[in-house]
Amino acid sequence: MTITEQPGQLQVVQDEQLLARLHYLRLSNTSWVLEQIFVRPSQSATTLADQLIKRFTELATAAQVTVKLLDPYAKRYFSQHPADQALLADHQLPVTGDAAVKPVALHLHTEEE
Repeated sequence: MTITEQPGQLQVVQDEQLLARLHYLRLSNTSWVLEQIFVRPSQSATTLADQLIKRFTELATAAQVTVKLLDPYAKRYFSQHPADQALLADHQLPVTGDAAVKPVALHLHTEEE
């Protein structure tokens, strides 16, 4: 398993199969946005997402940027890893409490409906 890096994304690949991907935007020389993390359903989401976030934090630290988080898993990760919170820009959307962003319930419609 290897992490490959391209502008705006990190990927976990094994045997030429994409297992997980992290997308981010470079808004400026001082600000990045971690947009989304995707993990193939057959894989361990926690393990792969954590590996991608750790590599992302290394890149962001080296670039000396602040980070805004859009991905809910990334928000939860940073809330549980205080050492990495120094990277975060002010005014993040909350992860917990009444003001937290809530997941949307999916209701798949069938032909019978």
